Amino acid sequence: MTAQAAPLSIGHLAAETGEGVKALRYWTDLGLLKHGRTASGYRTYSTESVERVQFIRSAQHVGFSLSEIARILRVRADGHKPCAEVHEELRVHLQAVRRQLTQLQALKAELAGRLAYAQTHPDPECDSPGCVYLNPAVP
Repeated sequence: MTAQAAPLSIGHLAAETGEGVKALRYWTDLGLLKHGRTASGYRTYSTESVERVQFIRSAQHVGFSLSEIARILRVRADGHKPCAEVHEELRVHLQAVRRQLTQLQALKAELAGRLAYAQTHPDPECDSPGCVYLNPAVP
């Protein structure tokens, strides 16, 4: 029989994972992290919480929202593998990123055009309500 590791305080969990205590409290309040309480009311976490925190951060890193992460964790808690759902979500997130990249490329081109105009017209006539460099007609 193996000895069970002592529970971690929220401060120790934060130190172990590099996450802030506020984030850990928030995730706990959302039900993403399971915890116990000491007799004096302090939150305690199992050593498995370290892996869960790493999973949450990794999922957030690739664009998953906390509600999406909660859904994945619920599927897992129900004894099912969430891999098919996660695969589909990854596909959807990749499509969204591709759309955003296209939009960012268009924005980059527009900004470059406006900057080029501003550089070739350093002292323009400006009778617009704001600045001529931001007018819709500027190339």
